[in-house]
Amino acid sequence: MELRSAGKACQLLLLWVSCVALWGEAARGDSTSFASQPAAATVEKHKGWMARLPDGHLLSQLSLPGTHDTCALHDGFSFGFAKCQSWALGDQLNAGIRFLDIRCRHLGDRFAIYHGIIDQRMGFDEVRDVCRDFLKQHPTECIVMSVKEESSAKGNTRSFAETFAAITQDDGKLWHISTKMPKLQEVRGRVVLLDRVGTLGGLKWSATQLQDQYSTPVENKSKLIRAHFKKASDGQKDQWFINYCSGTLPGRLLTPRQYAAKTNAVALDYVKQLKRKERVRLGTVVMDFPGEELIEQVIATNFAPNQPN
Repeated sequence: MELRSAGKACQLLLLWVSCVALWGEAARGDSTSFASQPAAATVEKHKGWMARLPDGHLLSQLSLPGTHDTCALHDGFSFGFAKCQSWALGDQLNAGIRFLDIRCRHLGDRFAIYHGIIDQRMGFDEVRDVCRDFLKQHPTECIVMSVKEESSAKGNTRSFAETFAAITQDDGKLWHISTKMPKLQEVRGRVVLLDRVGTLGGLKWSATQLQDQYSTPVENKSKLIRAHFKKASDGQKDQWFINYCSGTLPGRLLTPRQYAAKTNAVALDYVKQLKRKERVRLGTVVMDFPGEELIEQVIATNFAPNQPN
């Protein structure tokens, strides 16, 4: 009994230490690589950044800042392990984010946004409406949306794909659903579907060049991030490189926020060290808690150094 009590006490102590570290990072905030609140100047500056890109570029040729578990703002009872973002979806889009990672739980023939088993208090309809409103105001932009089924389905009379089709069929002008990599001129003002379910009809997840090792030590993850940036810059223009900077190590009590504080800094340092004479493709850079400068630096690689971004 004494050993069990001591073990439980140690577990509680470790959780307390993790929470203290988490709160400390949240209080400090770092607007360079790590998210505080989006500064008004940054938000205004990058609402329409894609307007300056050539129409003829394939989406796969671009450097797109993105967020992992885009709508995971609510932690529930997970001690920091379910929360991956601190900015609402509209703020992310205004700050320049153009790749969204949307996780849907299929409940009662509708989609609720979840991270694992944690309800994010948002429906897919709201996600769609935020994207639609943003694109109406900024028709030069496009949004890439990865859609993935999350947690267990319940109370449905149709498949996930059928529910998705029912949601999107009346919004034909909003959605670009095709397995062919589009040029930017084809998708301005639209949401481009990246299909992680396999039956939705969009660009195939399996066709991407992916780095998403999400439960590996930070030192190894840092090497993977750098290596994938290099692959993206050297790869064929029709290859789509997706580089996840996000991760977590529950066994070491390293939450997504704590992990991102380290890996986002690695990504920012890599980009700032580039000796660019022309545009450089990083691919799609997917982050937890991205900061203002990191987003700005990813966007900047789409343009020559002497070209405004």
